[in-house]
Amino acid sequence: MAQTKSQRTVPVVLIVVAVALIAARVAAHWFTPEKKASLVQWVPLEQVGQLAAATNKFILIDFTAEWCEPCHQLDAEVFGDPALSSEINRRFLAVRVTDRKREEGRNPAYIQQLEQRYHVNSYPTVVFVDAGGLERARMEGYGGPEQFKRIMESVR
Repeated sequence: MAQTKSQRTVPVVLIVVAVALIAARVAAHWFTPEKKASLVQWVPLEQVGQLAAATNKFILIDFTAEWCEPCHQLDAEVFGDPALSSEINRRFLAVRVTDRKREEGRNPAYIQQLEQRYHVNSYPTVVFVDAGGLERARMEGYGGPEQFKRIMESVR
């Protein structure tokens, strides 16, 4: 009889654990904030130089990483904000550079070169440059939409 009881205990425990894991997964899905879509018109890196010369716009370079939580906040609170994204689209050519070092062990050479050129050591880093690539302003880390707006407005 002792064997029968212990044999039943194992399947019951497994069922309880399985149900708990499924419930946790469902709860995580329901309570994870939905990612806001970016309203910024991102320009491919290969095209930005030519477009900057033709339009005489400044360039906004968003150095980001998939694993970076402040980067996701920047996406939601700035690039997903209608007023801020409208101002970005009006005044800048926006380029997104995604660091892949953590995921793939290294970045492609062009990303490495850009990160070295603009001294990117943390994420997010947003660098505002003129059409010739000269840095005009930068934001390292994310201090909220008001900080971003102040830095963006300083670019003239």
